[in-house]
Amino acid sequence: MRHWLGRGHREGGAAAVEFALVMPILFLLLFGIIDYGLLFFDSIGLRQGAREGARQAVVQKTSGGCTASPYTATSMKCAVTKATDLTLATNVAVKITPVDSAGAETPTWSQGSQLKVCVQAKEQSLTGYVPFPAGGIMKTKTLMSIEEATTPPTVTQIADTAPAGSDWSWC
Repeated sequence: MRHWLGRGHREGGAAAVEFALVMPILFLLLFGIIDYGLLFFDSIGLRQGAREGARQAVVQKTSGGCTASPYTATSMKCAVTKATDLTLATNVAVKITPVDSAGAETPTWSQGSQLKVCVQAKEQSLTGYVPFPAGGIMKTKTLMSIEEATTPPTVTQIADTAPAGSDWSWC
């Protein structure tokens, strides 16, 4: 008399092999989602930091320990850097320039002109397996009208060294 084993008992080893084949793909997908989620979080933080720093600069009021007297471009850079909320990004670089209504750089800080704030940072992958767009360099630019010109900054432009693999030509 034959004794048949149950179907689930015979296929237990096959399920383990299938899981072992699929598991690396699932983990790569999971860590890719986490990496890109952090990239998007840092991208939003970079944009918000540029916007917040530009806003503080055009009204000449900084917060978060970035006050200086007289108001300087270094105070503006400090405000931008502190306002960025980044998790994986390194080497945050800031360029701040007053521009006229046509967008040309101007040496004067005057009410009605605009302030251009450009920020870029190098994003690092959490796992190292996921390639980021543009070599991991995130960039953002903000233009705001100068509202306060009672005490113009002593330095009209400030620019950090751009992260490796990038420059300021886009700004």
